[in-house]
Amino acid sequence: MKNKFKMLEQKQLIQKLNQLSTLPPSFSRPKEGWIRTVRKALSMTTTQLAKKLGIQQSRVSEIEKVEILNQLNLKTLMHTAEALGCRFEYAFIPEKPLDDLLKERAFALAKQKVDYISHHMMLEGQALTEEEKNTQIQELAEELLRAPRKLWEDL
Repeated sequence: MKNKFKMLEQKQLIQKLNQLSTLPPSFSRPKEGWIRTVRKALSMTTTQLAKKLGIQQSRVSEIEKVEILNQLNLKTLMHTAEALGCRFEYAFIPEKPLDDLLKERAFALAKQKVDYISHHMMLEGQALTEEEKNTQIQELAEELLRAPRKLWEDL
């Protein structure tokens, strides 16, 4: 029962995260950074934003520069977004659907294991045909997908 619950939970998480992978690339950070871009769109000066944040104008300039270098902490990003009338979202956007990533990993791992065993069998004169190897790879990949934690173990 516990395993079924974990599999259901994983399936739901994958579905939710896969929705993010459909976001267009335009959601990536603008060249000048989000803070400067939104501030300019609002026709707000760095001095005005500083006042809303309760900091010095020079700190706003520093925040805008540091954002581009990926060195701002989440708390500063959240606080600044709020001062700009925005909602700050932090997300990992999958490059492709996560279930595809799991399948690719399962097949790569299965192929690696079957090729290793197949090589030793060939040295002993017990080589598998390509069809037999492919069948074993398919079966092992399916088994790995039923216990996905094993997908990330080193060989």
